Parts: sequence; structure tokens; C-alpha cells
Amino acid sequence: SIAGYFDVEADLSEAFLLTFATRFEDYSDFGSTINFKVSSRYKLTDNINVRGAVNTGFRAPSLHQLNFNSTSTIFDNQGNPQEVGTFSNDSRPAQLLGIPQLKEETSRSVSLGFTAKIPEANLSLTADGYFVAIDDRVVYTGQFQGPGTGTELDVLLSQANATAASFFANAIDTESRGVDVVLTHTAIFGNGLRLKSDLAGTFSKTKKVGDIKSSPQLERAGLVDTYFPEDSRVYLEESVPRTKVNLTNSLFAGKFNVFLRNVYFGEVTEAVTNPANQQVFDPRIVTDLSLGYKATDALTLTVGANNIFDIYPERADPEFNNRSDGRFDWSRRAQQFGIGGRFLFARVSFTLR
Repeated sequence: SIAGYFDVEADLSEAFLLTFATRFEDYSDFGSTINFKVSSRYKLTDNINVRGAVNTGFRAPSLHQLNFNSTSTIFDNQGNPQEVGTFSNDSRPAQLLGIPQLKEETSRSVSLGFTAKIPEANLSLTADGYFVAIDDRVVYTGQFQGPGTGTELDVLLSQANATAASFFANAIDTESRGVDVVLTHTAIFGNGLRLKSDLAGTFSKTKKVGDIKSSPQLERAGLVDTYFPEDSRVYLEESVPRTKVNLTNSLFAGKFNVFLRNVYFGEVTEAVTNPANQQVFDPRIVTDLSLGYKATDALTLTVGANNIFDIYPERADPEFNNRSDGRFDWSRRAQQFGIGGRFLFARVSFTLR
């Protein structure tokens, strides 16, 4: 690829800052693109700023999305192991099934927010809302199987030791919108006692918009629901927390410091095809705590624990039939937070000056 960009920033007045940037890029296998960004900041007062941005975007498929080929064991929605091959988008199985050729993703986004400070209260606040639309988003398809009658597709799957095939494809358009908020406060109590608190929250939602972008061949064969299946929709829209709130407190008292963080993870949904098996996992709060001692200007000793209360995500309920005959206690298709439990640590920090 060959690329070049131009970026200019100017203070049009003491209060108004304007930025413009544009980028040209030419890919040997995806053609040329020009994208731009316009952003600005306006000072309402010395302590309140309004900011916003509008931009377009472009992403060519990555090397692995174009060229990766592999066969691996994947458990289906019933918990049965299947040998599934990932075939490149220009492979013969892709041609036989009518999988469209990969192309670039394009996007548009808008953001608007403000920052504010209240110096006399040692308080600051930032809030930003955003909207991102992605066209021709690259996703991983469902599992296509051959008819089992000795066709060319059956032979190719057999040669790859696979019973089904999946591909990377530009299957959908998506929209994401959300709000990010950060509130920071510093309290000074005297005698070297100081408390810094940060409250940050992310509230977001991503959804598929419009029709699935398949091909006439897939539509005639009735394979559109395999091209972008229901479990892929849930994985995109509901399998990660749409709400996450982080409260961090750092207390400094002479040579000692105490760090306390609580993180709220919102609910998530098991990404499976059958709606009856889409278990919703309840929110959780995970707490980290540590105590530090500054022995010298250069040496700090710290002991603590991540996830001190040993919190785990909600277990997979056997009622939803997602445990693969008891082989999996926790969800394999929803990412709320890790299942490592409590982690204890001791740390020595030494600074060379």
C-alpha cells in the first residue's frame, strides 16, 4: 500500500480550535480510498469545553482474514465435537458455496462531548457520546456442510479432514452508539492524607442493520441463515457487557498508599442459535485491593489481590443445555470477565535515578 496524509490545526479564535485531516491510501488489491476527519473544540469558559468530531474510515481485510486456512475441533450448540475447516475467501469451497469475495470495510462516525472543571471542588468531568456506522463488516460465518453425496465440496472437505467449512465474509452492516463518562475528584484532608477517586462508565450498544449481504447462490440454496446465523448476531450485540462502570480510589497517607477498585460488568447473553438456549448472565462486581509502602524514595513494597472476593461469572445453567454434558462450567460464547478467580501478589518496585 502507498499512503499520504495532510493534517492542519488552527486556533480560529481564542476560544475556537479547528482541526482537519485527510488521508489517501492505495492498496494493490483493494484500490484507492480517501478519508477525512474534522474536529473542533470550543471554550465556553476557562473551565468548560465543548468538543466534537466527524470522520470517515476504511479498513482493508487483514492478512489472516484473506489467507488463513486451518481445521480445528469446535463444539456445536449441542456440545458435540465437529472438525470445522476455516477456508480462505478465494478458495474452491468458497466458490462452490457462493461466498462473495472479500472487500474493504468503510465507516462513518460522529462524536460530541464536553469537559468541565470545578477547581474549588477539585472536581473534573468529561462526557462523550458517539455513533459509528460500519458498512460491509467482516465477520466469521457459520458452518457450511456438504450434501454428503460425494460432490466436489464433500471431497474438498474430506481432504481437509473437515466435516464443515467457515469463512470470513463482508456479511453485514452495523451501527454502534454509546456514552463514555469520567468523573475525577481529589480530596485533601491535611497531614499528608489525600484521596483521589475516579468514576468511569461506558454505556454502549452495537447492532446489525439492514439485510444480510449474501449472494444469489446462497439465497437460492437457503443458506443465508448459515452465512450470518443467530449465534453470530448475539455474539456481536449481546455477548460482551454493554454497561461497564469502574470506581477507583487511591488513598495516600505519608509513606502508605491504599488502592481500591470496583468494576461493574453488565449482563451478557450466551451466543447460541436456539433462542431457548440463550442464557442471560447476571451482572457482577469485581474488587481489587492493594497496600503499598514507600520504604525509600526509590523502593516501594506492595501486597494485594485482584478479585479479592473471588468472584466468578454466573455458571452455565444445565437447563439451557450449553454445558456440553458437563464439560464446561462457564460460558464458551459470552465474554463478561475472566474465570481465574482471586489473584494474590506481592511486588517490589525499585526506581533508578
